[in-house]
Amino acid sequence: MDEYIEDDDQQYTAELSPVIDPISEAPLSITLLNYTAEKVIERNDISASACQAFLSKDSFTWIHVQGQPRPSGMLEFGKLFNLHPLALEDVITLGERSKTETYENQVLVILGMPTKQGTKIINEQVSLILGENFLVSFHKGETDPFRAVRRRLHHPQAPLRHQKLDYLLYVLVDVVVDRAFPIIDEFDEEIEQVEQELFGPKGEETFQTLYTIKRELLVLRLKLRPQREAIRALMRDDNELLSEHTKLYLRDCYDHIIRLIDIIEIYRDMTSHMLDVHLSLVNQKTFVSNEVQRKATVLAVLFAPLTFITGIYGMNFLNMPETHWSHGYIFILGTMLILAAVLAVFFKRKKWL
Repeated sequence: MDEYIEDDDQQYTAELSPVIDPISEAPLSITLLNYTAEKVIERNDISASACQAFLSKDSFTWIHVQGQPRPSGMLEFGKLFNLHPLALEDVITLGERSKTETYENQVLVILGMPTKQGTKIINEQVSLILGENFLVSFHKGETDPFRAVRRRLHHPQAPLRHQKLDYLLYVLVDVVVDRAFPIIDEFDEEIEQVEQELFGPKGEETFQTLYTIKRELLVLRLKLRPQREAIRALMRDDNELLSEHTKLYLRDCYDHIIRLIDIIEIYRDMTSHMLDVHLSLVNQKTFVSNEVQRKATVLAVLFAPLTFITGIYGMNFLNMPETHWSHGYIFILGTMLILAAVLAVFFKRKKWL
C-alpha cells in the first residue's frame, strides 16, 4: 500500500513531531461528505478510521479537518489516503508559504487565508489535498470557512453535485481567495475616513492610523503574492488531476488575486501620499512657527539697545552726566532713532526682517 509511509508508526510519528507547535494544538473536528449527483451523506465529528468505509470509486468524498492536527492523527490520515510524508509535514507545520505541490496521483495546495482581528492581519493556513476520488481540507483557525459550501452540496441542483472533485477544489480555493475582499473594503473605509481627518486637528492620531494601515497593507500583500504563484502552478497543463474545465474557473481565482494585489498597491500609494501630505502640513506649521519666533527675536534685538539707553537715563542719580543739558532729550531721542534705523537696515539686508 505504502510507497512513502514507513511501516513503523512510531518512527514516522517521530519524523513529524518536531515540526508541530504544541502550544498551537486545538481540538479537531472532522466532517465528511460523501456525494454523488443523486445523494449526499454527511457525518460530523467522525474519526479518521471511519472515513475508510466511504472511499469508493462510485462517489466523491470530501473530508474537512478543523483545528490543529497532531502527528499521530496525521499519520492516520497519511495511511488512509496514502499521502506523501512531505505533504503531511507541510499540512502540520504552522506558517507555511502558499504553494502548490504535485505528488503521484495527488495535489497539495496550501493557501493563507487572511483575517482581520482588530487592526492586525492574521493569516490562517488552509491546506487542500486532492486525490482521484477524495479531497481533504485542513483549516487551523477557530471558525470553519466552508460551511456554506457544505450547504450548497445538499442542494439537488447544485453544480457541485454534478462536477468532479477538482471543481470542488476550485470552489474551496475561491472561498479562501475571496475572504480578502471584505478586508480590502474595510481598508477602503478607513482610508476614506483618515483622508477626511487629514486636515483636521487630530494630527498625531491621523499619523498613527495611517502608519498602521500602511503596515497592515504590506502584510496583506506579502500574504497574497504567494497565493498568485500557487494558483498559477495549479493551472499548469501537466496537472492531470484538474480538467481543462476546472482550470478555466481557476483563472477567475487568479484574476481575483491580481485584482486584490493591484488594489493593495493603489491603497499603499494613497497612504504613502497621505503620509507625505501630513508631514508637509507638519513642516509647514513648524516653518510658520519658526518664522514667527524669528521675527519676534529680531524685534527683541532691535529694541534691546534702546531699552538699554532708556534704562541708563532712567536711574535718576543726582550727579549723572548730561542730565542738565537743555537739548539732552532731543539728542538722546535722535540717537535712539538713528540706532534703530541702522539695526533695521542691517536686519533687512540679512533678510531677517
